[in-house]
Amino acid sequence: MAIKNIAPYGEWESPITIGSVTSRSRTLSSPRLHRQSGRAFFTETKETGNNCIVEITSDGIKDRLPPEYSAGNTVYEYGGATFDVMSDGRIMFSKTDNTVHVLDPDRGEVMELVANPVLRYSNFNAHPTSAWVLAVEEDHQHDTPDQVKNYVVVINGNTGEVRRVISGSDFYYTPQFSPDGTQVAWLEWNHPALPFSSAKLKLSVWREDTSIDHIRTPGGSEIEGAVEPRWGPEGSLYYGQEVNGYRQLFRLKPGENIPSHVQISGLDNAELGQIIWWQGSQTYCPLSAKYLIASAVMCGVANLVLIDLENASWTQLANSTSFSDTAFDSMARLSDSHALVIGSGTTVSQTLYEIRVDGNGQTAIRVVRKSSDEEFDPSLYSTPETIHIKSKSTPRDIYGFLWMPHNPKFCAPQGTLPPLIISIHGGPTGHVGPGLKIKTQYFTTRGYAFFYINYAGSTGYGGQYRDSLFGNWGITDSDDVFECVEFFVAQGRVKPEGVGITGPSAGGYNVLQSMIRYPKTITSGLCLSGVSDVKKLAEDTHKLEMKYIEALTIPKNTPPNQIDRVYYERSPINYASNIEHPLMLIHGTDDTVVPIEQARSIAKAIETRGGIVKLLELEGKGHTLGGSARVLLEEEEKWWQNTLLS
Repeated sequence: MAIKNIAPYGEWESPITIGSVTSRSRTLSSPRLHRQSGRAFFTETKETGNNCIVEITSDGIKDRLPPEYSAGNTVYEYGGATFDVMSDGRIMFSKTDNTVHVLDPDRGEVMELVANPVLRYSNFNAHPTSAWVLAVEEDHQHDTPDQVKNYVVVINGNTGEVRRVISGSDFYYTPQFSPDGTQVAWLEWNHPALPFSSAKLKLSVWREDTSIDHIRTPGGSEIEGAVEPRWGPEGSLYYGQEVNGYRQLFRLKPGENIPSHVQISGLDNAELGQIIWWQGSQTYCPLSAKYLIASAVMCGVANLVLIDLENASWTQLANSTSFSDTAFDSMARLSDSHALVIGSGTTVSQTLYEIRVDGNGQTAIRVVRKSSDEEFDPSLYSTPETIHIKSKSTPRDIYGFLWMPHNPKFCAPQGTLPPLIISIHGGPTGHVGPGLKIKTQYFTTRGYAFFYINYAGSTGYGGQYRDSLFGNWGITDSDDVFECVEFFVAQGRVKPEGVGITGPSAGGYNVLQSMIRYPKTITSGLCLSGVSDVKKLAEDTHKLEMKYIEALTIPKNTPPNQIDRVYYERSPINYASNIEHPLMLIHGTDDTVVPIEQARSIAKAIETRGGIVKLLELEGKGHTLGGSARVLLEEEEKWWQNTLLS
């Protein structure tokens, strides 16, 4: 047995460098296929923040998008799926400035199609035989949240002509042509409803003159809260909808009018299909009339499964070490027998796989692209513990994943405890899975414990848990943070005076609320793009979240004359004097989701009364702080060293 070096927690030496996390890592997304040729593409991020379109070839991965371009858009402010492959093999994509272009992947030539400063486009879906491409259009001619308009349009890839084909609803998601090009399916909903419970599935006939005819809701108006409409190759239309609190798959077969529930024993409590504010999720994939690949999320953990539709059975395709986390735009059918799937496992970082299925259901999995250029021995990695505790204050559950410090070459002095970093996801309707994240291991290999909390309101645990935050935002979620800290401290696993919390957006709001409501418990906070004034956010936020903020914050049946009081009580800016420990705020100057004034105002309030606060403004950066990975990690590490290790 090798003799370990003894060093304090947080001071261990690690082979995982800042470069390992930033310049030598990338995010993979959006696998797509050109059906006529079989050519396959996907997107990956660069260290600069650029989102590149790359092709899978027999000679390896080939960048196809010239480096001066970055695929992206800001439809609904968060953006949505950025490209699709047209019937002639060219690629239609949105650039980050919301212009629309066509890329010839062989010549590397890019042609601008649409460039209107008040129009934005996302979620492209190409017609199988013509030059028309479906997209969601957002019109900012009148640029106030209540005046922004959304449409489903078709864009001609040859001429750039745009025709609005579906209108009248406040929101549209994921319009898609059927495989034969004769039908279109999409999701829509209206204010004040939210998509999680109220998105409706719509279906129509597509005419060659680009008109839409015979719009209907399959099975009637009872289909609400639908997610991820997806066509099977033989013409079946699939979608997800909650059954007994968990999202299940439904299937509308060709020629039928009533969808049928795809009932699979053992997946009754699984979440199949995903809907979040980032539009374009693809987390299941029909291969044929017989087989379907899906990410079935149970208790926050993704299980990659092969569903046999004929026998109503399923098998797991990969174990948790290689696949336990998938989300967003992560799957694409390549043929009746194989698909592309992006996911991560507990000891494997995000990876793009090709999965083949033979007629007997036997599978073969091949690695196509890894998200990291560096390989580390799996023995270096901390592996996650599933955390499920019962609240002491109310009858509710709290979930998350904990990584304890781990480094084969180091141990801490006897009798000492590690500092704890709690990471709080944004959304707040979202969740974090247990897949390997190099950034997490960056800290655990240096001697920090790291906890991702899936607080009340998170997805992946059923509808009741997801809905439990509505009316309680800023209360229940920060209570969950406090209870988890108490739990870990009581177990003697972490340093009581060394607890740091961090999170972006709604996670940043939780950071502020936790430091205000539990000032003795939280040692230090790092707030990214966070909310300090909920009432002002509700008044100024973008169209997509206009009613979301109110639904999260204001309990049902609150008298109108009490609404302002609730907003006041839930806004950290009004209780900044309660913050006793150091706080750092990082915010982009061009954030259109949570304006930077939210950070400036609370920083000023803390400074005024003599508190310890640091505000770092990132010039030209938006809500996600894209392209800032290196500076964010450098600043975070320095912050924890200065506030948690002393």
